[in-house]
Amino acid sequence: MKKRIRIAQIGVRHEHAEGKMATMRTMPEEFEIVGVCAESPVDRETFGKRACYEGLRWMSQEEILNYPGLDAVAVETEMTELVPTAMRCAERGIHMHMDKPGGENLEEFDKLLDLCRKNHVILQMAYMFRGNPAIQFCIEAARKGWFGQIFEVYTSMSRGRDSQPFRQWLSTYRGGGIFDFGSHLVDILISILGAPDRIVTFQQQLDADGLNDNGHAVLLYPKTIATIQTALQQADGQRSRRLFVSGTNATFELCPLEQGYVAYPKFNDTPLSARFFLKEGNESFAAGEHMLTFGPMRDRYIDQLEDFAAYLRGEKQNPYTLEHEHLVQKTVLAVSGYTEWKK
Repeated sequence: MKKRIRIAQIGVRHEHAEGKMATMRTMPEEFEIVGVCAESPVDRETFGKRACYEGLRWMSQEEILNYPGLDAVAVETEMTELVPTAMRCAERGIHMHMDKPGGENLEEFDKLLDLCRKNHVILQMAYMFRGNPAIQFCIEAARKGWFGQIFEVYTSMSRGRDSQPFRQWLSTYRGGGIFDFGSHLVDILISILGAPDRIVTFQQQLDADGLNDNGHAVLLYPKTIATIQTALQQADGQRSRRLFVSGTNATFELCPLEQGYVAYPKFNDTPLSARFFLKEGNESFAAGEHMLTFGPMRDRYIDQLEDFAAYLRGEKQNPYTLEHEHLVQKTVLAVSGYTEWKK
């Protein structure tokens, strides 16, 4: 019988916190959830009434960090607190599933990576498309050279207009929508193309509430132009999320990025599908157009969390190195206007 991972969640304010806990609670064969910590008494009162936390033990950070036999922590705090909280876990040698992005300061994030390296801490960053089979197919196809010379990658991660409290909260981050939502796209681009030579980024405010809600970034490579687009007032935002990769031998198009979305983080039985065209065939696909079907998505997070448990049991090795996480975070900060890009 495989070992269950003894895990706690620190933080309830991250956008993915509730979904992450809801998913973990459907995985009793993988996780023993020992408790959860809210950022404040007010947050505990507010979030404690939500179904995903029903019946769980509420604990302080110190109680969690000193809990006997604790294997891991899911770090799901406000974005500004992700790195400081993760540092406290890494200091104690506690493995982490940490939500994105890695804060607003690259130096602080790199200190966390150094501490994880020193203390042999497994760090799984929660970029949600790492569990998306269609996107992982595209990344693998690029690595196998099926595209020929990739010359264009277009990515989009938009939303409809959110509530004013949400917009007010996100406006406190000068990176705006492209910092929060575009970070997922950065992870895809780095996986396909590696580090760019140059980054040019643009930010606009569609309203007068201070939120940079219309963002666009161009990443230049020697023979490739890649773009990231995030708009937070798009009429059909989530349905328009897109990954388009074009090369001299193949084209891949996935839209929307997730199919069958019902209620966060659940999906219905609509299969995830993508278009894949090859000028010349290979060992797996004939030349011509292929409509690929990857089956319905079970849940946004379950594949990644299953991998996390497997890493901790030594059954798998995390394919995302700390060097990859550094490059993603460095690129996120440049794409969202916090830093100037230097390769």
